[in-house]
Amino acid sequence: MIGRSTASSRHRRSISVKPPLHTVSAGGLLMNRHDIDWRGYFAALPTPFTAQGDLDLDAFSATVRLFVTQGAHGLLVNGSTGEWAAQSTEERKRLAETAVSAAAGQVPVIIAVTHAQPADAVELARHAEASGADAIMVPPPPAVRPTPTELHAYITEVAASTGLPCWLYNFPQENGTRLTVAQISELVQLPNVVAIKQSVADDSELQATIEAVGDTTLVFGNMLSRHGLAAIAGGHGGDGHFGSGMPLGSRMPRFFDLAWKGDLEEAGRIADDFAAFMDRLKGQDHDGYNWRYGGMQASLKAVMNLQGQPGGYPRRPKLPISDPDALQEIARALTQFGLPVVD
Repeated sequence: MIGRSTASSRHRRSISVKPPLHTVSAGGLLMNRHDIDWRGYFAALPTPFTAQGDLDLDAFSATVRLFVTQGAHGLLVNGSTGEWAAQSTEERKRLAETAVSAAAGQVPVIIAVTHAQPADAVELARHAEASGADAIMVPPPPAVRPTPTELHAYITEVAASTGLPCWLYNFPQENGTRLTVAQISELVQLPNVVAIKQSVADDSELQATIEAVGDTTLVFGNMLSRHGLAAIAGGHGGDGHFGSGMPLGSRMPRFFDLAWKGDLEEAGRIADDFAAFMDRLKGQDHDGYNWRYGGMQASLKAVMNLQGQPGGYPRRPKLPISDPDALQEIARALTQFGLPVVD
């Protein structure tokens, strides 16, 4: 066991059950990539709201079950895709509880605890552990633009508040702070930091992260790609891809299943389809967060709703995509890539 909550015993398929391999410090049991066996396609869950802006927990539960059925290897709650900033702390807690319940131990559930105030992030981290989640994700505090010393203190405080494994999250397109490879190398020395979601757009920085910390730390990034396929086939590292929802459905986790068994031709076709589909959604002038037809969250919800899935609405100030021409273009893209469209 890795010395944490009873969630470990309920998720034996997703967390290796091993004797302690590391020394114990004042901060708790030291963990690294060898204490967990997470890899593949992890889906960042969208958060469905009603047209009136209410949290739709029934639709959220249905989305969790849908993604599990489609083969997702793991799930993230309240990441950038999940519109965490539009929610109260209590709503975020309800989502965490709902996701753990709906996933029913079939895949690991990770809870992002993004918050500008460390005390609030700590509250969310402790709640995630009490809810039976498998891990937390800790990005830099949004809108704060911390110095390196401030950033290290913040991540240390939040990670130390729980016995769960912790992910770092590098997505400067959202929170304005970019973790350097040197900072990542320092932060993964914290006792329970075991993984990083490296979401910078530059594939060379992903590879630099793999080379710097991949021996001790899980590294997820833009791996559902030709670059990722080459890294997997060549043994160059990289453990998985953390994506926004599942716009291509079961093909996204299937990419990894194929790559791991050496079917590079079919995996490559999926990577090409994914790149082309996302180019259709994002356009050439996107900033990584706002896409061709609307915001990232609204775009992914439109993709789901057009397929008859429980995408719901974004919450204001984010707005749904309502332009008929835009929706028609998204529907055409879905049809082009063999995905169903309903009236």
